[in-house]
Amino acid sequence: MPKYSIETKIHAIKLYTSGMGSTTIAKKLGIHKRSTILRWINLWNTKGLNGLKRSKRLPRYSPSFKMKVIIWLVKNKASYPQTARHFDISNESTVWSWKHQYDVYGADGLADRRKRDTNMTDKKKLTPEQENKELKKRLEYLEAENEYLKKLRAVMHQTKKKPK
Repeated sequence: MPKYSIETKIHAIKLYTSGMGSTTIAKKLGIHKRSTILRWINLWNTKGLNGLKRSKRLPRYSPSFKMKVIIWLVKNKASYPQTARHFDISNESTVWSWKHQYDVYGADGLADRRKRDTNMTDKKKLTPEQENKELKKRLEYLEAENEYLKKLRAVMHQTKKKPK
């Protein structure tokens, strides 16, 4: 469910076009950031009512497109909102996210991670010896965890008994 209804967005745009400032509108309508209203106005001006409606599916961008956006951003020393408008991306935070991923992880960080790995559903085929070894490791881990929790419970019990 969207955070703000279409009616709220249209009401905010009407108030803005009547001369009210974005900060005043944000306070009046209980919107946390004035930039949200400015984004709605930009979407209204570029795409009309469809720009304000929330899409059923998130758009998918290729890593090469993301790289193109980042190169343009840096080359033109543009802001995130300017870049988003230039490439018709509905939210400037998307551009910021791509730039941040690129800065931290390089070009590999721009890959689409929404796809589920196809081999995740396949169970590993283990030999009985390997399975036995895995089970022993798991048992050892769980026993250690159990001992830790017992000691933690004892310490907590001791601290509750101490007089103040």
